[in-house]
Amino acid sequence: MLRLTAFGAVALAFAAPAHAAAPGTAEHFLGRAERLLDKGPLALFDPDYKRLQREGEAAGTSIRLEREAAERAGRPILYCSPRPRAELGNMEFIRALRQIPAAQRERMSLRSAMLLVLQRKYPCRR
Repeated sequence: MLRLTAFGAVALAFAAPAHAAAPGTAEHFLGRAERLLDKGPLALFDPDYKRLQREGEAAGTSIRLEREAAERAGRPILYCSPRPRAELGNMEFIRALRQIPAAQRERMSLRSAMLLVLQRKYPCRR
């Protein structure tokens, strides 16, 4: 049994790239999005397409709710879009993620990366 477990661990070590980004990071999200983009229109049939969409929507909703709560409480907001709901297209977000250095993307959550992108797009003028 020990041999089988050791063999399985070795096989898994070689199956995953050494530089694979941790799940939940902006780098991991971008890698998955890039893989889907390479598929072209067939990406719509990949199960990961809907998962990525849900993850992006969840991060955006979390940021929006935090902004709304800050506005209601009279606290400073983190980005200043002209509309209550900031607009950020899928490809616009992917292009903005690519502009964040990979080393930084590897250390930040998808939510943090999205907030950074929104802050760059909608800076607050004080």
